[in-house]
Amino acid sequence: MATIGMHFGHDAGAALTQASGYHVIEAERRLGLRHVCGGNERFARTAADWLAELRDRADSPVTRVAVADWYTPVCRVLPPALVDLVGKDAWWARPGGNLLDAVVRPVDLADWPLADGLGDVELTVVRHHYAHAALAYYTSGARKALVIALDGTGNYAENGMVCLGEGDRLTPVLSFTNRSGPRFGLVYEALARRVHGSQFDTGKLLGLSATGETDPALLPVLRAMLVPQGARTRSPDLYEPLDEAALAGTALRYNDSWWEYDPDSGGYLDAGLADSSDDDVVHSYGSVFPDEIRTADGRRTEVGHSPDDRVCRDLAATLQEAVERDLVHLVTGVSSRFPGYSTLCYAGGCALNITANSALVQSGQFTRVHVPTCCDDSGIALGAALAAADPSERPAPADGPAAYRLAYAGGALAVADDGARSSALRAGRAVQTWPTQEAFVEAVARLLADRKCVAWLEGGMETGPRALGHRSLLVSAHWPGARQYVSQTIKGREWFRPVAPLCPAEDAERYFAGPLDHTDTMLFAVRVRPERAELLGEVRHIDGTARLQTVRAATHPLLHGLCRAVGARTGLPVLINTSANGGGRPILNHLDDALRLLAGTALDAVVLPEQRLVVE
Repeated sequence: MATIGMHFGHDAGAALTQASGYHVIEAERRLGLRHVCGGNERFARTAADWLAELRDRADSPVTRVAVADWYTPVCRVLPPALVDLVGKDAWWARPGGNLLDAVVRPVDLADWPLADGLGDVELTVVRHHYAHAALAYYTSGARKALVIALDGTGNYAENGMVCLGEGDRLTPVLSFTNRSGPRFGLVYEALARRVHGSQFDTGKLLGLSATGETDPALLPVLRAMLVPQGARTRSPDLYEPLDEAALAGTALRYNDSWWEYDPDSGGYLDAGLADSSDDDVVHSYGSVFPDEIRTADGRRTEVGHSPDDRVCRDLAATLQEAVERDLVHLVTGVSSRFPGYSTLCYAGGCALNITANSALVQSGQFTRVHVPTCCDDSGIALGAALAAADPSERPAPADGPAAYRLAYAGGALAVADDGARSSALRAGRAVQTWPTQEAFVEAVARLLADRKCVAWLEGGMETGPRALGHRSLLVSAHWPGARQYVSQTIKGREWFRPVAPLCPAEDAERYFAGPLDHTDTMLFAVRVRPERAELLGEVRHIDGTARLQTVRAATHPLLHGLCRAVGARTGLPVLINTSANGGGRPILNHLDDALRLLAGTALDAVVLPEQRLVVE
């Protein structure tokens, strides 16, 4: 049997889980719109087609459709029972209620047009953060794990959940809300919106944080915004109490109103929001960052709106340190409350913070930290499906890296009906085909060694926001200017955005230090070895870190061989890897889009490894 999952919020999509594997449809990749939500008109027009596609992919009948409970209200294809549950059923969200009874619930399928054609199926609603947790646990291959989900928000101002994974069971034991914290996701989103213009620019903010310096006077203020002192005092095992002297006299200004630090609540907006709605809580912390901050020494720091503003860069660095310190303390405390788990499975939008992820690994609490590639809301559809599925519908643990099966579950590259070669010729491009894989790899290596940039389009598309060598722009890291060429000249990205090195796993220790056993999917930061800093200047971020992806011959034979072949020519088997897309566009998944990128930018070639095809 098989289960389909759906998500109707931002980063909407659909997914299938069955014994043979997963298939994930991310709406933004299909529609060409970043972070598309279920309220988009084109989503409504095509959602039924995606369900039909997933049903056709299923090896056996689909018996269940699971939908995540967080949704965009203007979505026109919502199951009526979902709206009733979230909007009217206080039992589902009751504070202090039994979490186990409020994470998965079968509901009435009646009057949902998208169910037409699916046959006799059961409709199940899955709580947002439980879906995140299910994705993390059931894709990890672990049979016992501590599972934590953290993000900006779901319904009811909830922003996270702790679960215990044991065999086929995933038991929720703790829920977090933005009323008391931790507000890691919301405050990070607010500063990203202030500096970069969008709540979805948290990745840019993380890159910017490396360009600033931590401000010791601002640090306690930001930490009190993340978790108020009241919550820290009530639960010191989870939240480190702050020095009251560092908060005395501090204040935040929003427009013309100053919010003084309130010793009773231990925060700034907290007392005023005590009787407000959940939506007001989320908006107050996640949509607006203070215009000015007064610190305990009386200094007033006015907050700008530009990544070129030194104050914004220092705030980004300070917020990043605050998040890392409080996240490690929280996870350590949760681990102490629920001892005996050597594996941590971690998901939610906060799990895209790769330097914080590395801090979790280096805390020494766990032997392994698993973060799924689509840990943000792009994985919620699959998480809902996994949460509701029968154990027989979840793939058995893979022999290789557990992340590999999920990482490339996004579908094959779309090509026009007349084939890749004909499409390229019709676009007026030169096409070369190579008789053997060895000759093909050597030809691409020659291009890279000659300071060319190629779009490498191989196999199933990546799930989540990272390009992991299947929809990637590649350039050799051996020559000065390579980073600027691919990141700024071709993609039009900002100067402070990092690029990612791609390296054979067996060579990684020569060039990098850090959690090298966690570098399959570019979700953990490592450090460039000091003696290699000059050699790896093109992949080394401003703070000396790198978002490394290691590849192995067993799982990525062509990419591994390409790194080796480039290394034989240049002396450096390290490539720069960034996503195959133009500025502001989703990662491409159609050959025509790749050919347009080739025609409209300084990109030098499009490479199709399965067909041994190079288009220039």
